[in-house]
Amino acid sequence: MPDMKPITWITVSMLVVVTTRGGENYSSFNDCSYATYEGKLYAHCEGLGLNSTPRFSNEVIGVNFANNTFEHVPANLPSYILYLNMSHNYLQKLDNTSLAGYSELRNFSISCNKLHEVQAGTFAKNAKLQHLDVSNNQVLTINAIYNISRDLKNSAIKILNTEKLQCTYGVSHIIKIYHVAHLKDTQLEELNLASNRIHSLETGALTSLPKSLRVLNLSDNILSFGFYIMEFAVLQNLEILNISFQLQFHQAIMNIEFFENCNDTLNPSRMADPDHKNDDHSKIKTYWNELISEPHRFNSSLQGLAGNIENFTIYFPPNAREIYFHDNLYKFSVPKLPIGMNNKLSHLFVQRNIIYELRGPITGLGNVEYIDFSGNFCGYLARDIFKDFPKLKHFNLSNNALGASFEADENGQIFSHQTLLSSLDLSFNRIGRLPEKVFQHNTHIAYLNISYNSVNSFNVRIDHLKNLYLLDISYNQLSSLGPSTREALNLVSRTHTVRVNLMGNNLKCSCEHFDFLKWMRNSKTLQFVNFENYTCAFGNSSDFSLKNIDDLLQILGKQCSSYALIIVIITSLIIIVLTLTVSRIVYRYRWKLRYMYYIAREKYQGNADKYALVKETSHRFDAFISYADEDRSVVLSLAKVLEKDYGLKFCLHERDFIPGTGIAVNITNAIHSSRRTVCCMTSRYIESYWCMFELNMARMEAIYSRNGKNILFLIALEKNTMKQMPFHLMDLIETKSYLEYPNCDDERIAFQSKLGDFLRTCDGE
Repeated sequence: MPDMKPITWITVSMLVVVTTRGGENYSSFNDCSYATYEGKLYAHCEGLGLNSTPRFSNEVIGVNFANNTFEHVPANLPSYILYLNMSHNYLQKLDNTSLAGYSELRNFSISCNKLHEVQAGTFAKNAKLQHLDVSNNQVLTINAIYNISRDLKNSAIKILNTEKLQCTYGVSHIIKIYHVAHLKDTQLEELNLASNRIHSLETGALTSLPKSLRVLNLSDNILSFGFYIMEFAVLQNLEILNISFQLQFHQAIMNIEFFENCNDTLNPSRMADPDHKNDDHSKIKTYWNELISEPHRFNSSLQGLAGNIENFTIYFPPNAREIYFHDNLYKFSVPKLPIGMNNKLSHLFVQRNIIYELRGPITGLGNVEYIDFSGNFCGYLARDIFKDFPKLKHFNLSNNALGASFEADENGQIFSHQTLLSSLDLSFNRIGRLPEKVFQHNTHIAYLNISYNSVNSFNVRIDHLKNLYLLDISYNQLSSLGPSTREALNLVSRTHTVRVNLMGNNLKCSCEHFDFLKWMRNSKTLQFVNFENYTCAFGNSSDFSLKNIDDLLQILGKQCSSYALIIVIITSLIIIVLTLTVSRIVYRYRWKLRYMYYIAREKYQGNADKYALVKETSHRFDAFISYADEDRSVVLSLAKVLEKDYGLKFCLHERDFIPGTGIAVNITNAIHSSRRTVCCMTSRYIESYWCMFELNMARMEAIYSRNGKNILFLIALEKNTMKQMPFHLMDLIETKSYLEYPNCDDERIAFQSKLGDFLRTCDGE
């Protein structure tokens, strides 16, 4: 906040080049000290308990009488005196004789006295007065501003300090037009109206201020919202506006000011024109009537607001660069806020208010470079709230409750338009997680503060922050930084040193975080802030100081190497066990899996309709004959007799298999299209891969497609063939039908008859 007090004796004394004590040639009082500045002589007589004036040489142009016991302004000072400081004395009244002899006076301070009256004409003869400080005279009241401004209307006044002319715990007041109208034609640059319990300004009061005004201080009042707000825009040359510390409590308990008597209203007899009927006031009234009759002299926003409350625009002074609106007790949400674009505002100080929501959007502030929005109890931030702040470079959002807003900003929309942002403070915001892309549009960030939150995993992308100088993630819940973040910091720090603050996190001293600890130790271009104070939790024991990180890494290196061997062994055993288990399951159900595969393939590779049709109608063949090629002659002669004499139709692979189709597919289709499968068993059959494939597929067909019906029939063409069957097929001999092929002709006729009758049956039982 800028200092609104005028340049006084103290400012001059800070530039002293020669100092002497005594000074018999300069005054009749030896305890004053003297200083020269630019060849001029200044007397320091502060805090000496003086109540009368020493005689000074005419060479003295400035006297500091602060902290003495004067009750009147001395009348016997050098007539050419330029600087006079009478602050912290016991002056009670000023009249037209108090300064009549000091027409050259430039700088006059009567701050912190007991003034209760400043009569009209007090400053009438001080036309060269540039700096006037009447602050901290709480009995004087703001009505004294009228007499003061009336006397200064033809002066060279540049700085006027009227701070705290009302007692702290008195009633509230309104700044009227007549209070300040006489300043209209002056060259006033700074006006301080702070601490006067002002709750409003009369419409037209701001318009009555001079166009030369650069600094206006209205802080520490009790301003309420009113139509006067729209008049700030008429202050064409205003650069700094301070409306901070509104509605302050002032800690009344145990405050001596609470018990002081207040002169809340000024006796009209003390004002130059108690009825405000003199010529000057008539001129003021005439001016105001002319002003309100000429709409072009008002800001256009006044008419817009009056005409359509839904489509208003707020206008700031066009040359305003800094607005101070902090430490107020206003509680509100910021809605859509259109601001006139004809402004040069670059700095906004809005910290420590109660602005609990930023909904916006806020438009018209395209020149703002600095915003302090800390400590506002803000819990919601709209993603497009700052889209009209393209030049923003420094942003302080600390001490709010914006965790939920940032955690939901997955694509970095909140700061997507702040491409020039270089300093960002998000500390104390209850942030538990930051999305990876939250800063993806902010390539110029140099200072990033995320301290004092609850972040337990920092996975934010920062490899594009080529100007990063400080990353402060202290006092969070981090146990380490992940590989991607470490790599990004290594990349960014190739051209310059990057400072990283990890103080106050829950760092872990474990094998899991061994690489992270080693990275911190080996980083040459990274500077870890207060690294000697870092600690990490070592197992169940107390924290281990990273000041001795070499010892820590040596201990962890041994532990982690043994752990690594154990992990490798256990992992290998798990893989072996899983492999054996899966292999066993696959082997056990290998034929079922094969069968299901070929059935599914047949069904879903363009043959679904055909498959359904075959399933619903009778089978094409009475039996599929499975045999080894070496037994072809016996099998074919038997099949020929059965087909001729018994009217049977067999599927023989050398006759009925479809050329160009895979063997396994042909076999599966043949079994599936036949009512039964006849296997002609010999030792050669058992040794043949495809023969055993046909046997097992027939078994699966019986179990999974024919509901357990007996469709498999075995013929032993050789004696003792069944004894050679694999162990897992022995159940076929015990549960399924089979016949032995006879050697003599008579028995063959009976065998053919029995086999033919069996194959002609339809139920398959």
